[in-house]
Amino acid sequence: MNIFAAWLLGFMLCLHNTAGFADQLVWQSGFEKGFPGGEWLDLDNGSYSTAGTMPAGRTSAWAIVNRRSGEPVFSGDHAYKGWITGPSDLSHRAYPVIHADVPTPLINTFMVYLDADYARMSSTEWIHFGTWGNHDPDTKTGNWALHTMAVRDRKLEFAHVSPFHGEYIGPGSQADFPLRRWVRFTVYMLYQGTAGLVQVWQDGVPVLRAKVSSLRNNPGTRLRTAHWGMYGSGTLDQGIQYNDDILICSLSKPLTD
Repeated sequence: MNIFAAWLLGFMLCLHNTAGFADQLVWQSGFEKGFPGGEWLDLDNGSYSTAGTMPAGRTSAWAIVNRRSGEPVFSGDHAYKGWITGPSDLSHRAYPVIHADVPTPLINTFMVYLDADYARMSSTEWIHFGTWGNHDPDTKTGNWALHTMAVRDRKLEFAHVSPFHGEYIGPGSQADFPLRRWVRFTVYMLYQGTAGLVQVWQDGVPVLRAKVSSLRNNPGTRLRTAHWGMYGSGTLDQGIQYNDDILICSLSKPLTD
């Protein structure tokens, strides 16, 4: 059984909570319960907009949109929307956060819809999709942003891993990340003390793999913090990102290939 087939079997068992298996769905959000809604950390850096308009003095924000608005919603009635309207002195940070305590290995799946103008982005500017780490918010140990995933120079990439931007393992040459349509990410993570592995599938196709190298100095086995959504270079002056159907499933044992 290859690694994707093994994930698919384990994840379906997780979703259906089949008796006799340790795999289980441990956290999810489709933004149907609002914010924080018992799902998200009750922390707002000023970027959350209940009205869906840009807060005064900011150039990036996030909101929960309704399907009735005509904006992209993958399932249910609501989705996350993060957007940028101009440059910032600091990185744009417009997203909710979770503090968790989830043992790895795990699978994180989520839907992303990116609307951006690649022609207006330099080769060094990036738009983030996900951040994961073993930072413990209680003891203040571990890295806050252990590893991340973003689009830069039109391509999907990791950061803060080994190799630093990840290894492309997809078919043929790496294509530009698609715009203005829903994309499903499936992220497999394994933290093993001082070593770890992360791999991502894009719409069911394996595309990136890397070692979680920063565990050498910040060992751990559990996911303690994560966030998804609009985080980007301060020089960015445009871009919209929608997220929906974010799920984390803990696995009983590592996948093998």
